[in-house]
Amino acid sequence: PTAAALPFRVGITQFPQVAGYLLPYWVGIDGGAFRQEGLAVTLVPLPTEQLALCAAANNNVDVVVAPPSLPLLASAVAIGDVVVIGGTHNGFDQRLIAAADVTTPDDLVGKAAIINAQGSLNDFQTREALRRVGVDPDTQLAGYWVGPNQAERIQHLKLGNGQAIALPPPLSTILAKEGYTDFGDLSDGPPWPGAAIWISKRTYTNRYPYVERFLRGLFASIARTKSDPDFARELLQRYTQLDDPDGLADAYTLYGERLLERVPRMSVEGLQRAIDFALQARPNTPLPRAEALIDHTLVDRLATSGLLDELYR
Repeated sequence: PTAAALPFRVGITQFPQVAGYLLPYWVGIDGGAFRQEGLAVTLVPLPTEQLALCAAANNNVDVVVAPPSLPLLASAVAIGDVVVIGGTHNGFDQRLIAAADVTTPDDLVGKAAIINAQGSLNDFQTREALRRVGVDPDTQLAGYWVGPNQAERIQHLKLGNGQAIALPPPLSTILAKEGYTDFGDLSDGPPWPGAAIWISKRTYTNRYPYVERFLRGLFASIARTKSDPDFARELLQRYTQLDDPDGLADAYTLYGERLLERVPRMSVEGLQRAIDFALQARPNTPLPRAEALIDHTLVDRLATSGLLDELYR
């Protein structure tokens, strides 16, 4: 925090090493865009989605930045005081990485994929990746191996316990260089539920001027991410602690260029797809429609205020 800067806490539910979608926030913090709005923004790692939204509801953090997993959606319903005010990415960010002897989608028929857990966000990601290469995850696979975290899933792949895994860059690039099969960029296709900005309605009302400053800073951070790729790649290396130029370049192309929205709106269609998957996994879980969760009022007002012309002139 700098002099005269007001604390603004952003809860995150994944460690930075596996969350390239945090790139514009890293750029905003290290590049000073949030400080120019009078905010000292800090990222607060939280171990679970349920705890993250509870922290937001109890004013322990101001917003939460996280993809809409089943636990997060269920927690939003249980708390009943949460809205999504934006999102930075709405495209599919995972790649399908397979064993070296799997060179075509047909080679995956009768094989096993590796996921976090059934009904989890990673399960959703893996099924989406398989469908985008033409493999039906329900009828054409032999089954699934389970690894509770990313490191264990990668280890399962290396041990041959499962032949396919969904991973984002830069890790997907690093594995491809080790000889594993990369089925390529799968971001073309239906909107995907990217990293949403969740906030309690009470905080949105009581701290509205500061939420507005935060979003103004995010608009500026996005512009800096796009206009200064060298700085963005430097931060990717620092925060991921990976020193692979090809992987970092792929991660920047994906999270800093292709999928990063100039106007940080959350895709209604993408969020609804996450809700529909959650209902398939847990049919008795009461979940709202996407339209009821999203409030783009402030983002839309900033987008039409002349701010974009100022940032991109």
